[in-house]
Amino acid sequence: MISIIVPVYNSQTVLERCVESIIRQSFSDWELLLVNDGSTDSSADICDYYASKDSRIRSFHKENGGVSTARNYGLENMQGKWITFIDSDDWVNEYYLERLFSHVGDTVDLVVSYAVVCGNGMERKEVYPSNRINRDNFELMFIENDMNWHTSPWSKLYRAEIVRKNNLRFCEGMHIGEDALFLYTFMMASRNIYISSNTDYYYNAYMKNSLTKRMNSLSSELLSYRNIQDIVCRIIQDYRIQNSKAKFALNWLVGSYVRRVLNSLYHTEVDSETRIRTLKDLDFSAYLRGIVPDTFSQRVLHLLLRMRCWKLYDLIRCFTVKIKESHKLNLILQK
Repeated sequence: MISIIVPVYNSQTVLERCVESIIRQSFSDWELLLVNDGSTDSSADICDYYASKDSRIRSFHKENGGVSTARNYGLENMQGKWITFIDSDDWVNEYYLERLFSHVGDTVDLVVSYAVVCGNGMERKEVYPSNRINRDNFELMFIENDMNWHTSPWSKLYRAEIVRKNNLRFCEGMHIGEDALFLYTFMMASRNIYISSNTDYYYNAYMKNSLTKRMNSLSSELLSYRNIQDIVCRIIQDYRIQNSKAKFALNWLVGSYVRRVLNSLYHTEVDSETRIRTLKDLDFSAYLRGIVPDTFSQRVLHLLLRMRCWKLYDLIRCFTVKIKESHKLNLILQK
């Protein structure tokens, strides 16, 4: 049986589409766990309605704690031998479960597939090759399949035994990157991974753009950076990653979280002493290797970081932020 975990929060306008797409699956041996994370709209009633309609559907209600707490709640209550996640604002075609399960073998612990990205009335199908991954060719995922980018928990099938044996959970203190940490930890505990070129998942990018751009507190961004840096370092060391493209992809991933920390330093209320101390504590090696500056000002800032000119970097960043804020204010006043 496959356990399908759907975290739900204020999803009344899209939840029915999601659940109906699951009910229509050609593969019938599944249970659906709808975890209502303290919704204030009618999402709770929709969850209860479907649970009363189909014995394979269970409805859970908890206080609002974020998507990781909802997914963890599902993991604690699942009963299947396999697990997949679907976001409540996304949907799947009727062969989603069947095709994921078709790639399962005695030693395959994780099946990865891709999605049709939807937004603004357009659809874009992700195109990647199929690959069989084990310890000997682990880096191939980062060379051919962009697995530094496709870290979301959905569109994947996980062997539940590994989750139970390793007590795997999503880090509830992280507001971004918790999906990559969960996925990579699971991968490192897996024997074999099958990457499928199937695109049976429909990802509603329009609904999620604001989440990836949201600025979190410095402490939250630092936690994400440190956890991602740690798991990536373990991957590079344990699997002896040598390929330059794979290394660049992994450096890019860590660098993207360094960039988030830097943005948090200068776009949230952080005092000067904390900013300088944080700059000194950050490891910029992956950032400088993986993030390519595309403007003159960015190249100057990269150079200052490379030269460890913390105070000058801080001065320029503070100045540029003030200029941008002043420009935005002027545009507002002109309107």
